[in-house]
Parts: sequence; C-alpha cells; structure tokens
Amino acid sequence: MSNVLQTEFRRQPISAFGHIIFKTIVQLAKNFWPFFLFIIIKADREKDPGEDFIYLILPAFVLFKSLLDYFFFRFKITEDEVQVKSGIFSRKQITLPLQKIQTVHINQNWVQKIFNLSELSFDSPGSNKEEIKIQFPKSEAEALMEFILQKKKSEEDVENNDEIISELNFKDLLKLGFTANHFETLLILIGLTFSFLNNIKGMMEDYESLMEDSTNKLLESDVFLITAGIFAVLAISILVSLIRTIIAFLNFQIAKNTQGFTINKGLINNSQKVLPFKKIQFVSWKTNWLRKKISMYLFEFHTIGGVEVKNSLKINAPITSETVLNRLTSTYYPNLPDKFENNLRIDKSYWIRKTLINGVLPSLILLFPLLYYVGEKHFLFLILALPLYLFINYGMYRKKFLFSWTDELIHIHTGVFGEKTSLLRWEKIQSVKIRQNLFQQSKTLADLVIHTAGGTIIAPYIPIEVARELQNIALYKVETDRNNWH
Repeated sequence: MSNVLQTEFRRQPISAFGHIIFKTIVQLAKNFWPFFLFIIIKADREKDPGEDFIYLILPAFVLFKSLLDYFFFRFKITEDEVQVKSGIFSRKQITLPLQKIQTVHINQNWVQKIFNLSELSFDSPGSNKEEIKIQFPKSEAEALMEFILQKKKSEEDVENNDEIISELNFKDLLKLGFTANHFETLLILIGLTFSFLNNIKGMMEDYESLMEDSTNKLLESDVFLITAGIFAVLAISILVSLIRTIIAFLNFQIAKNTQGFTINKGLINNSQKVLPFKKIQFVSWKTNWLRKKISMYLFEFHTIGGVEVKNSLKINAPITSETVLNRLTSTYYPNLPDKFENNLRIDKSYWIRKTLINGVLPSLILLFPLLYYVGEKHFLFLILALPLYLFINYGMYRKKFLFSWTDELIHIHTGVFGEKTSLLRWEKIQSVKIRQNLFQQSKTLADLVIHTAGGTIIAPYIPIEVARELQNIALYKVETDRNNWH
C-alpha cells in the first residue's frame, strides 16, 4: 500500500491523460454532434474557407482542455482520508474520511483497459452521486479498495470470506436478453430516431418534402410490406435488447461477506461494486410473464440516495432461480412468511377515476383537433386508444396491487404487464404522509406515502382509517427500533 498511501498531493498516472482526452472528445461529440454531422454532409460540396480553421481549432481545444483537467486534478490518500483538489478558476477541495465512505466501486471501460487503468469511485452518506473518482493502475485500484474495506471492518477479528451467491453463464445471458422488456428498447430506438431527425432538420433544405413523401409512401404501402416492416422493427428491438444485456451483465457475479455484497459485471465497462448492508434501505425484484415461467428475476437493492441516484450507481442483480432469490431476501429479512394476515388492496374508484381523468378527458379535449387533422379514417382508433390502454393499465395495476405487513416488515406486490415485489423493514422508514384530494375525502380514502432514504413507496386509494393506523405503526417503529440488518 506504500505506492497508494501518500502524505503529499499527486496527480493521476500519466496514462490517465489519454483517457481524459477521450472523455473530452466524447463530451464534445454529445453536445455538438449535429454540427459535426453537418460538416460531414457538406464534405462533398464546395469547401468553406473557414473550415480549415475549425479543423485546427477543435483538436487544439481538446488537447488544451485535457491538459488543464489533468494538471489541475490532484489527490492525496492517507491512512484516514481521501482528499482531492480540482478546478482552474473555481477551486474545489473534497475531503472524505475513510470511515465515512459508504461504497467503493471499481469501473473499467474499454479505453481504460488499453491503458491498464481502473477508475475508483467513492460515495458517502448524504450524497446522491459518486463524490470522488480517481484513476489508478488496475493493481493499485484493487489494493486501495481492499485497504478501505479492511479499515471499515469491525474491530472484531472476523474472517471475511466471500460467499458466491449467483453467477451467470452464457445460457443465462441469452435467456435474460430474449425475455427482456423489448417494448422499452423499442421506445429508446424511437426516441433516438426522432432525436436524430430533429437535429438534422435544419441541415437539410428539402427536409419537409422528404418527410412528407416518406409518410405518403408508408401510408400507401400494402399490408404485406407494413407487416414485414413491423416484424423487422421488432426483430431489431429484440437484437438490441440481447446485445444490451450481454454488454451489461457479462461476467456477472454477486458474492456476500460479513460486511455486505460484492457485485462484478460488464463487458466493455467492467464494474465492481461493494454494497454494505447498512446502506440498503429496501429490496425489490421484478419479472414478466415469460421470465416468471423460467424463474428469472431482476433484483434491485434500493440504497441511500433513492431515485436521485445515478443509473451507474444503481445495484441490479439478475436472478436465475427461486433458490438464489430466497437467499437474497433471507439476507434482508429471514423467514419471510408465505402469507400475511394484514392485507390491503386499492379501492375500485382508483381504476375508474384515473381512467376518466388521464384517458377520457384528454381524448375529449383532442376530439375536434384529431378529427380535423387525421380525418375520419384514423379518428376512431386514435380517440379510443388512450382511454382503452389506461383502462386496461389501471385495471391490471389495481388487481395485482397488494399491501401486506407484519410487526417487522412491509410487503408490497404491484405490476401491470409484469410483477414487482418490494420488502421494507419498518425501521428503514424516514417519514410517512397521508395525502387526500377532494374526491378521496368524499370517499374516506387517502394515499399513504412512505419515504425512505432509498426511494418512495405509495399505497393509493386506501381507507383513511387504515392509512392512519399504518402511519402510527411506522412512527412507533422508527422511534423504538434502532437495529440495522446484517
């Protein structure tokens, strides 16, 4: 550890400069890609005399910014804390005591693999993102992670052997990919397509006429071509889902020790995350109809930071058997009962009222504009699509929703086309609110809103007297129970 622990501030290894250049280029590409695309499109046209200046200034800017980011980022790691100084005109210094560190992650993308680097990131209580990120040679990053974990261990001399809970083979990855939410992938592809079209709109003089001709040709196509196009789009969505799954979860492994969980995953961006037990607020797992048939679930640890936590910090674990699922749930709460004596469902007025407000009312507002713009041919379908979808959606949600509890645990089952189950220990609750609108007051109903450091859980349209009873139980449990689960 002598090559990691330092008494003086130092810079990251010189090889990190290459990765900083790459990050700068990616950042520029994300913000100005329409501009670069415009230059490429114009490449075969008459050359603008000012373009040579652009080709020179951009690489110079990337190099200059990368140099500043590298030279003005310094860090120091001692036996007790991590310190980072960064910034040029606005100087910033972060000091993070090792004992305050909640989790430590090691990430390595494909560029870092080329330079044999790993990025070590830390976060602490009260933060909703990684506070510090430092690049090291891979061996140093692993040694530093081990050192921090040893510092955080109990003073008791307990052996900390990892117990592997679950691993994924290639067959599991294929099953996970083929049973993924392809509709979500389809929406992502549609969103990217519209974003692309919107960004190139101003670069093409005949954009409007091109889009109008394409739309007319699509509407005039026969049934066979339209059907073939739909199947092609679905096939692409399934393929993209499969690729996303393999990239995200290749080399997946989850292990448990006396301190918490260690999760490794990733192909291009390799990730190693350490999750202490005390940071977990509640757990949940979800599945769809097809995955349930093969006992496959996506397990999520809801940690401090809740919905504000960046996607890169969310801890998801694909589970391939009921046995593994039971091992994870028993770690959070041993001896989970098969049935609960206290059960609560949503009042049927939730289903009807939500459909009327969010489905029927907007359709009535759009009645005449739709009739004017789309004509009678597609009018009936468009005006009924939203109410019908929401009628089915809210109906299925109400049917599946079940709020159950014991003296120690809350169990929530929800879902629409899939299923999601959540487990929450009473002592993890931060606050409970009762919310009522005028309609709910007339029906003596209310929404119970449960806040935790890992997110919010809502039980809508339940009897007001039950909501108050649950609120009182939660307040009593929070005040009297100070135990942490291990």
